[in-house]
Amino acid sequence: MSGWKMWKRVGRVVGVTAGLMVLTHCGVAEEAVAPGSTSEERTPGQEAALESCGQVTRDMEFRVTVSEDAYGVEAEPDATHEGGDLLLVDGNPRMEAYLRVSVDPEILQNVTLTRARLRLYAMDGSSDGPALYRAGSNWSADTLTWNNRPARVGGVLGDLGAVGSHTWVEYDVSPVVTGAGTYNFALIPTGGNGVDFASSERSALEPQLILTLAWTYCERQGTGGDLAWTWARGGANEQQFGAMASHPQGGFVAAANYYGGAHFGGQTFTTNHALALMRYGENGAHQWSRVYVPGSADIQVRPNALAVTPLGNILVVGSYMGAPDFGGGPLPRTEPFTYALFIAKFSPTGNFVWARGFIPSRPGGDALAVARGLATDANGSLIVTGHFGGLLNLGGEVLRSSENLSQSGMFLAKFSWEGEHLWSLAVPAGTNSSESRGWDVATGADGRIFAGGEAGAGRLGATQGRTPFVAAYSPEGTLLWSRALNGPVGYVGSLAPMPGGGVAFAGRFEGTFSFAGSTLTSQHGTEPWPGIDGMLGVLSPAGGDLWAKGLGDTGFEDSDDLASDPSGNLSVLVHTNGPVDLGGGELGHPVQNTSAVARFTSSGAHRWSRLLDQRIEAPALDVSADGSTVLGGQFRYPVIVDGVSHAPADGWPDLLFLKFGP
Repeated sequence: MSGWKMWKRVGRVVGVTAGLMVLTHCGVAEEAVAPGSTSEERTPGQEAALESCGQVTRDMEFRVTVSEDAYGVEAEPDATHEGGDLLLVDGNPRMEAYLRVSVDPEILQNVTLTRARLRLYAMDGSSDGPALYRAGSNWSADTLTWNNRPARVGGVLGDLGAVGSHTWVEYDVSPVVTGAGTYNFALIPTGGNGVDFASSERSALEPQLILTLAWTYCERQGTGGDLAWTWARGGANEQQFGAMASHPQGGFVAAANYYGGAHFGGQTFTTNHALALMRYGENGAHQWSRVYVPGSADIQVRPNALAVTPLGNILVVGSYMGAPDFGGGPLPRTEPFTYALFIAKFSPTGNFVWARGFIPSRPGGDALAVARGLATDANGSLIVTGHFGGLLNLGGEVLRSSENLSQSGMFLAKFSWEGEHLWSLAVPAGTNSSESRGWDVATGADGRIFAGGEAGAGRLGATQGRTPFVAAYSPEGTLLWSRALNGPVGYVGSLAPMPGGGVAFAGRFEGTFSFAGSTLTSQHGTEPWPGIDGMLGVLSPAGGDLWAKGLGDTGFEDSDDLASDPSGNLSVLVHTNGPVDLGGGELGHPVQNTSAVARFTSSGAHRWSRLLDQRIEAPALDVSADGSTVLGGQFRYPVIVDGVSHAPADGWPDLLFLKFGP
């Protein structure tokens, strides 16, 4: 969605990872930390190389879990010891452990293996840990005994010495793990004080081979998209990104949750957990931040989408549990561990204005209501879409999700700038019980409302379930037209208004559909990846086809965040499980999951595309009036942006904001 006219941006729903009474604090002082910058000054020759490929070499760690493990006991020479949650190694009584791990050739495609470490978790430590050897391959975990255990191969690979309890330990096995293949190892005691290691039966603590891989790939394609700045926000403890939106006066506003305290650029917040709103300028500098604090541990608030009105007021929608109080009294209380839908408004400086809560119901069963998309208009209205199961009263007539209330339906509603219900409607589940869901909403300069999502059979022109669609409604909620992309399954996940009154859409599809006289077919990859691709297209003000293209290769791709600038240029966020060509040439590694940002002209021509570090989680984007793309997300582990490493404050997730030029 554009940051130029409708001032709206939907964050990716954080789901179960997010987490309000109004105890409001405001921080306005700016920290003395400079924005991130590139690691070196580029020469003209280097800039030319970036325009063609932007080739980089990065190190990454790849974890391979052991396929088999067991141990033998000298005092029980014919007994097997496989399937338990411990691997025992001891000198008295004598016990030896054996492990097998396989490195798939696909992991090493187009990379250089630079290091390998065998990592184990010691449940009970020792003053003298075991030595590691290679072992023969003639054994299996279910039949291994002391008498048939394999022989050692070669000399000692490592000897731990003292091992603490409840700690990870590592052996460097780089000299022997040099490529794809199966490797067998033996843990041999060197003293009488044994060690109990976690076995492969303990999924979070299982033995694992850590491969350090250096890989060279194209990180950028096309011209443009230079990094303007990088900001890490949050400080110590855990922060979870929620949503963001461009501000009509420049810069952007973001919403997040935190646990244990936070520092978003102003003061440090010490309340245990809260919802936070933050305002940042064009250069990413902090302007203010405010928090809204839960009254008890059983209250949670999750911001799913955010919009900024023409006057700078901030609208937020999401889910809540309990009875949170934003400052105007508690919202209707939910049952324990169940969620309801909320809408809220805050002033341009983050002060609470109003909030509403809506609890769905279903006779004899659980109900749900999830807000996904949010937009505003020239009057500062709040327009929201999502899906619900059961009955939902948003202030007008009671909406039904389906005939028997067991399937989800889409809802679309409009509220005034004062939070008063104007109208609401439902698109029920399809005639074959296929669900209907609203994923995003946008508004045009004339006040028309565009909704996108997935429609059930017989709804909004869909001929089968899970059909991607875009629909247009009048400002009063009357359906004007709908365009169902019949043929594939998928959804329209994001919308952006275009100059002249049209609308751009992005999403995902699997199958084939016709658009503007052309046929689009998703590309099928090798198992287990289905043929799911992202898509990007534009519809005219009357709902006619203008252009569309698939975004993806033979892996799994989707595009679920889209924004436009005043000229109709588009920025889109694409998620991929492997290499992808978004129009300027291939980006990425054959087996790495990551995200990419791409920029297109109003007619769909590729301008630039660039990969994001795979460790940036839950990213969302918006576009400023000058055509720059601002991206927000979170990161738990160090990330690299244009050669510069950024690390979270203490190992818990922090927020990360990036700005790329037009």
